[in-house]
Amino acid sequence: TLIAASVVYVALMFLLAHAADRAAVAGRWRWMDRPVIYTLSLSVYCSAWTFYGAVGYATRSGLEFLTIYLGPGIVFAGAWWGLRRLVRVAQMHRITSIADLISSRFGKSAGLAALVTLMGVMASTPYIALQLQSVAMALSAFASEGHSLPRDVTAWVALGLAAFAILFGTRNLAADERHHGVVIAIAVEAVVKLAAFVAVGSFVLWGLADGPADVLARIDHMAVSAGGEGWHIDPERWFTLILLSGAAVMVLPRMFHVLVVEAGDENRLRQAGWAFPAYLAAMSFLVLPIAVVGADMLPKSANPDLYVLALPLSQGREALAAFVFLGGFSSAMSMVVVSAIALSTMM
Repeated sequence: TLIAASVVYVALMFLLAHAADRAAVAGRWRWMDRPVIYTLSLSVYCSAWTFYGAVGYATRSGLEFLTIYLGPGIVFAGAWWGLRRLVRVAQMHRITSIADLISSRFGKSAGLAALVTLMGVMASTPYIALQLQSVAMALSAFASEGHSLPRDVTAWVALGLAAFAILFGTRNLAADERHHGVVIAIAVEAVVKLAAFVAVGSFVLWGLADGPADVLARIDHMAVSAGGEGWHIDPERWFTLILLSGAAVMVLPRMFHVLVVEAGDENRLRQAGWAFPAYLAAMSFLVLPIAVVGADMLPKSANPDLYVLALPLSQGREALAAFVFLGGFSSAMSMVVVSAIALSTMM
C-alpha cells in the first residue's frame, strides 16, 4: 500500500510539474512566480536526514541538533541583504551554478570550474545515496516480522526520481536554468513534509505526553540519568556546527540552485529573510518532544532515526505513520531531484 501511495504521489508531482511547465511556456507563470513559492522551495535544505535524522541526533546529542537549523536561520535573518547582492551578481554574469560563480571570480577559469564540479559530485553522491537509503529504511519500519522488502525497491525509487529530474530539469536547456515545474513541485512537497512532521509531533506532544511541561520533566530526568552528557552546550562545537550549516545553505549545489538560480529577482529574498527561518523553526520545534518521548517509551533497541514512524506505529496509528512516511519521502525526493539537476548543470 505504501509503495502504491508513493507511486501515486510521484505521479501527482509529475502532473503538477508538467502543468507548471506548460503554463510557463504559455506565459501564464506569474501565479507560480511568487515569493511564497520561492521561500517554500528553499525547504529543499530539509532533506530526509533532517526529517528522520534530526530526531536521532537530538536523542544522541541533546540540544546540539539545533545547530543545523540555527546556521541557515542566522544567514537568512541576519544577512538577506548580502544574499540579494549574490543574486544580483549571478543575474549580471548569467551564472547558473556554484562552479560558475567561483570560476567567474577568478577570470572564468575553466579548470577551477571543473575542480568545483568534481568536488560537488564527490560530496553529493553519498548524500544522495543516503536519501534513497532513508526511503528503504522507512519502508522497513512497516514490514512485519519475517518479511523483508524487495531488494530492488531503492533502485526503482532512484529510477523514478531520475526520470523526474530528466523530464523537468535537464531535458530543456534554458539560458537562465530556471525550472518552474520543479520549483512548484518542491513547494508542494515543502507543505507536505511540514504538515506530516507537525502532525506526528502534535500527536506525540499532546497524545502520548501531557504537553510541554511533561516533556520538560522528561528532559530533566534524561539529563540527570545521562549525567548531563549531550545536554550541555559546548560553545566551540556549537560555533563550528552553526558556521558549517550556515555555509551549507549557500554553497551546497542544490541550495545554490534554488537560492540563486531559481530566484528570478533579488526582492523575494526580503520575504524569505523572515519566512524561511520561520519554516525552519516550525520544523525544529517538535524534534525534541519526539526524541524525548521516543527514548522514554520505545525499546532501547529501537532506531532513534525512525522514532517519527515507530511512535505512531506503536500506538496502532497506521494512517498517521503512512502520512509521515510520505513526508519523509517528499524530503528525499526534493533533495535528490534538485541535486541531480544542479550537478548535471555543473557537469
